[in-house]
Amino acid sequence: MKRLLIIIAIIAVVLVVGGILVLRFVTGSNAEVEENPVLVSLDKEILTNLSNDGNVFHYIKVSVSLEVVNNSAAEIVNAEMPKIRDEIISVFNGTRISDLSTPNGIELVKARLIERLNSLLKAKLVRKILFTDMVLQ
Repeated sequence: MKRLLIIIAIIAVVLVVGGILVLRFVTGSNAEVEENPVLVSLDKEILTNLSNDGNVFHYIKVSVSLEVVNNSAAEIVNAEMPKIRDEIISVFNGTRISDLSTPNGIELVKARLIERLNSLLKAKLVRKILFTDMVLQ
């Protein structure tokens, strides 16, 4: 009887440890994400046209910084900077000036940019978009 209890206890410990390992493997470790976020500024401002409203053309001049999850993400972002700039310009080209005329509209554009940039980078590296200067015309 004592031997049976020992065997059951060993099996229970193995199942618990195995379950923890499987759960950690499936969900991934959060150790990398817990690092301090890093700000990466685009090397120069973006000047591009917005989606036109009829015959009226509008432009945006904006300085952008990206808050990324850690230093390795910053290195990846810097290596992909031409693609990131192109993606940001593409989003603004599809954005109307009315979309940027309210704080809520600006937040929606930022959310769209985060989604597109993380898709481009094939990982959730970008946490926030910061517009440090913005002029609409």
